[in-house]
Amino acid sequence: MLSRVADGMFWLNRYMERTDGMLLTLNTSYILSFDKEINDSQGYKPLLEYYTDLSRDKIHAIQYDTTYVLKYIICDNQNDNSVKNLVVKARENARGSQDKITKELWEHINSMYHYMNSSDLPKKLETTDALKIITKLNKDLLLYNGILQVTMPRGLGWCFSSIGKHIERCLQTISMTQAYFAPINYNLEGEEDLMYWRRLLLSLSGYELYLKSYSNISHNRKVVHQVIFNMDFAHSVIYTLDFINTYLNCLFKDNDLSE
Repeated sequence: MLSRVADGMFWLNRYMERTDGMLLTLNTSYILSFDKEINDSQGYKPLLEYYTDLSRDKIHAIQYDTTYVLKYIICDNQNDNSVKNLVVKARENARGSQDKITKELWEHINSMYHYMNSSDLPKKLETTDALKIITKLNKDLLLYNGILQVTMPRGLGWCFSSIGKHIERCLQTISMTQAYFAPINYNLEGEEDLMYWRRLLLSLSGYELYLKSYSNISHNRKVVHQVIFNMDFAHSVIYTLDFINTYLNCLFKDNDLSE
């Protein structure tokens, strides 16, 4: 495989995984913003700190401004990590690797690209259609992952794309977890209730698993266990590192590095 093609496969899946994680975090914060009974001390701050390069003062100013955040995260051309720009980057990498990806995957990426470039999208985010847009984009990423899993051949391209995907997921888990532990000084013996941790767990698709596995016990230490050490949790650090190690071994097993 040419190095540029391997690079394209790697970054294609990194960009799509970043988009997936960002949209899940955005959707979680957006839905919970309607619950006025929750004492929300962070708003969109964790999302903005990890996925943007905005200054602290700017984040502080807009962390509760839902309309601004939706437009900035989803379709702002000036935001390098907006969904729109990430899909554009992913499509460019997919185009350069078209002989290694399936027709179904290319068509789905292309469809997302055209949707993100529709002229009326920014205006719709200012209306009640915002939730429909976020839901559609989340489903598009689920569909992308399904098409990738079902149609892609398990060759070198699969290895490079899987490594990119799990590196991005691992970094997201670490950074988002840090965003919730830093404000409580990383106190594993603290008494934060489940409502405090719900936003993090929902952002990592781990809330239901947590309720089934760790209910009725002190939460701080158990949240760390799930997001770092739980091999049954697809977003845990140990799970993603294990996948990275597996696919790195696949890349090297048939290569004679002494030549």
